[in-house]
Amino acid sequence: NCMAHPLLISLTNINIHIHSKTSLHAYLLLALLPIAKFTHKVTCICGLLQEQLVHQALSVVLLPLKTAASMGIMMNDPRGNLCCCFMPLADWIADTPEESLLVGTSIKASPVTMATANEFGNAH
Repeated sequence: NCMAHPLLISLTNINIHIHSKTSLHAYLLLALLPIAKFTHKVTCICGLLQEQLVHQALSVVLLPLKTAASMGIMMNDPRGNLCCCFMPLADWIADTPEESLLVGTSIKASPVTMATANEFGNAH
């Protein structure tokens, strides 16, 4: 299986007009998250295994950023002076299935409340 999800990273202080143009390369490829192909026939088990694989891969890839956010990292400022910088993750752009994957809920459950699909009700 030669498929993967790209994980891109950028800075939050880059102008929105630059972010919106892909030709200006405001995003860098941080990692390719694996998409596994399982031989097990039960789809819910395959889904859980895929989610665990993504969580583990994200944990490994983001470990240096987690360390920099908690303990700081020495970096040069524009004048060349060394500064101890703390870089928290400021934003994560995701659609609803990715949000569900990140928070560990099912697609048929709300990522922000405890409601499930049976409790959503009918809008009409």
